[in-house]
Amino acid sequence: MKLFPATIVVLAFSGLALAFQEPAAKPAGATPEDARIVAEQSPSYPLTTCPISNEPLDSMGKPSDLVHEGRLVRLCCKSCVKEFKKDPTATLKRIDEGVVKAQKASYPLPTCVVSGEALAGDTFEYVHGTRLVRLCCKDCVMGLQKDPAKYMAKIDAALIAEQKKTYPLTTCLVSGKPIEGAGVDQLYGTRLTRFCCEKCPKAFAAEPAKYLAQLDKAGPKKN
Repeated sequence: MKLFPATIVVLAFSGLALAFQEPAAKPAGATPEDARIVAEQSPSYPLTTCPISNEPLDSMGKPSDLVHEGRLVRLCCKSCVKEFKKDPTATLKRIDEGVVKAQKASYPLPTCVVSGEALAGDTFEYVHGTRLVRLCCKDCVMGLQKDPAKYMAKIDAALIAEQKKTYPLTTCLVSGKPIEGAGVDQLYGTRLTRFCCEKCPKAFAAEPAKYLAQLDKAGPKKN
């Protein structure tokens, strides 16, 4: 694992498993697990440009999605796939920097999700998939890896609680019906979406851009 000597230290989850030779990335959807990773990590993927060519991801048509050691990598074309395989670490570092930039300001916890200690100036910025996890020290990286689902659930709950304070709608994002009781709260990436029942998230998943545009139009709730 490579730590960078700066206030912000980006740790790539995949970097912990690097050996002497980089394994080849798999085309996204090559296996059911790859498809799951793409679906899970796409909503919080931070880059709109190819980390190899710096061109817009759609500049050559449909982007090329790869799964590399459990990480989503999105490139503009097959030529960039070949370049990625030459030095995956450099590309993953760019993705990680994008994750930190996109998510740090809205990160919901003032304490380390593993140790519970207050986050200070030497905080580790760790990237799990395409999600930011802020840790108090290097030792907590290993703690997170032992049960990532447990700790990511804590971050998700904190994101939901924080964003509910300014969520602009009192109605279901899909049906338009009033949200009664607790409703159904889900994150799309790191963004809160609220629904009236368990059926509506499926409709949302089929056209997320459509419904997120409605949420954007509503704007944040004014306190």
